[in-house]
Amino acid sequence: MLFDERWITLLLFITLIGVIVRAPALTALGVLTLALTAISDFLRRRVLNSVVYERRFNETRLFMGEILEVSCNLTNRGRLPIVSLYVDDSAPAGLQLASADPSEKFNPDDRVNMAQHSALKPGEHTARITRLRAMKRGYFTFGSAYMRAYEVLGLSISERTEQAKEMLIVYPRVFSLEALGIPTRDPFGQFAALRRLIEDPSRIMGARDYRYGDSFRQVHWKATAHMGQLQTRVCEHTSDPTAVIMLNVSTFEQDWRGTDVERFEWALSVAGSLAVWAGENGVTVGLSSNGTAPYLPSALRVPPRRTPGQLANVLESLAVMYAFAASSFDIFLLTEQRHLPMSATQIVVTPLITPEIATALLRLYDLGKNIIVISVDREPPDTTFLPFPVYHVPPLKSYWTGGHWDANGKPVDPVVLSEAQVAREATEHATHGVHA
Repeated sequence: MLFDERWITLLLFITLIGVIVRAPALTALGVLTLALTAISDFLRRRVLNSVVYERRFNETRLFMGEILEVSCNLTNRGRLPIVSLYVDDSAPAGLQLASADPSEKFNPDDRVNMAQHSALKPGEHTARITRLRAMKRGYFTFGSAYMRAYEVLGLSISERTEQAKEMLIVYPRVFSLEALGIPTRDPFGQFAALRRLIEDPSRIMGARDYRYGDSFRQVHWKATAHMGQLQTRVCEHTSDPTAVIMLNVSTFEQDWRGTDVERFEWALSVAGSLAVWAGENGVTVGLSSNGTAPYLPSALRVPPRRTPGQLANVLESLAVMYAFAASSFDIFLLTEQRHLPMSATQIVVTPLITPEIATALLRLYDLGKNIIVISVDREPPDTTFLPFPVYHVPPLKSYWTGGHWDANGKPVDPVVLSEAQVAREATEHATHGVHA
């Protein structure tokens, strides 16, 4: 307010002096100024009560690199005009103006300014559209907006904080399997087999005599003991192929070394690409990971289901995943089996294959599990001793290693975060109270 308490006291004193000395002009000046002050204060208290500020998104879920259109709408529902209205608003870090100069390097910590200044007539509505590019995966919150306006006399300023809160989910960037170098036809038989009828070992129809070439894992031992000769289990066929993506977020054998962001983000992108491929080819897909998601714990396990929103659930889980491992991946592989369908093909996406992980995979294979391993390390690992398919998918040059893109489309040096940094970032997001 332009007239504070000291000015009001001064005006009262001037008015009193005018009355005492019987000076009509001085008295009228004091009374008129006091009246204007009272009217201005009355209008100031009501000027922003009639203003409505809204944000509207064309999408609430995007893939990295896609454009978000944010419409910031202002409406004056009052009967008086607003001569000057300023709205201080911004987009969260991780988004960039779509019109940004490609020669400028993207800073993932910068917020996009969406402030606007306008004047509104009674009943007038204005809308300003800001086009933003999603440069980073994650769960983003558009927070409160600060508004400041002059009342119609222009003497007082009214301020208000609009407690608006909108959510945006940015999925990891996905690629076709061909772009990743993973063939979807023979000799990639394990993926091609997902499209055909498969046997469900949980649905045993009976037993038959053992034939040359039958797997010993399919031997029906109870029937063998009863018949006195080897018997093989006969299972029902099902046309509902199921795949579960087993994601490892550990990028070093020693946890104290922190996180290699390049391999971690690339693992999420490869897992998302596999999920999209599975969804497009009629495969029921699920996700399990040893990662963490402070504000969305259910993201760590998405059971395979044939529902319309299943693929979106998997991608949303990948969007909010952190590289802070809740357990070692070799232990996770074994303990997670009780949550998986027996007939599911387990697609293991991992940045590294340690002896412990290899031992756990071999144990699952001996138990009859259908295993496919996708290594996202920079160099191909030694997997000649593994009896199941292992495919090496190194990070693509066009993918920015920090989980974003360089404005020039060029790769940057690998980023390594310490375990303390990852934990601190996860705690900050949990403190903000973001939830699904």
